[in-house]
Amino acid sequence: MIMRMAALGLCLVGLSACGAGQNLFNRGASIVLNESVSGPAPTDQFPPRFAALVADRSVPALILTVESRAQTGRLLLESRINGVDTWLSSDLSAIMLEQGMMQGTRGLGSELFAADLSEPMRLILSGQTGYSDRLHSNLTGNDQIKTTTFRCLVETEGSSVISLEIGNVSTRVMTEDCKSLDQSFQNTYWVSKNSGAIVQARQWAGDELGYIKTQSATREPRQPAPPTEVVLAAE
Repeated sequence: MIMRMAALGLCLVGLSACGAGQNLFNRGASIVLNESVSGPAPTDQFPPRFAALVADRSVPALILTVESRAQTGRLLLESRINGVDTWLSSDLSAIMLEQGMMQGTRGLGSELFAADLSEPMRLILSGQTGYSDRLHSNLTGNDQIKTTTFRCLVETEGSSVISLEIGNVSTRVMTEDCKSLDQSFQNTYWVSKNSGAIVQARQWAGDELGYIKTQSATREPRQPAPPTEVVLAAE
């Protein structure tokens, strides 16, 4: 496996930690979610980094849910460096994705500092079944980096038409079952059959954070259209 941790160590300085009872996006989400109601969004309510993204209506959006904290909000794309997208919330918490797969978190606690996903990514995006290795580097409570190797089985679970804000998307459902000496998890990815991109995912971020769900979204909230069909069948 080719190690790429240097390229993936995208550390965002000054991100705030988020407590379990605190809404990830409490100030910003309400503004971003309603920016089309009457005139431009009041960007002076945000930190400058996030305000610039709110003002630029061409910036893509992403819906993120931290399941263990029942937190959901809309993030905006801040940057793309070496193929890794940094999605930012109004409180400057962030998630890093490469081709829709989680490379890291910032400001959420017990950070996933970086991950090497090259092997499972190849299988997931191509719809192949097989074994692969992934590496996680987590920031521990004493500010040390701990790297763990996981052995994963990637499988195709079938097809599904899912309803997102961007519309109904025909997808291939891929699962990734991973185990280390003392941890295990299962990630699920919905890969668009049209574009080949991951449009929805449920991914494990560590023992403290648990699972994070991401969904492709629009800048302005809208109700997903009822699916014309929903199919889940082995391929």
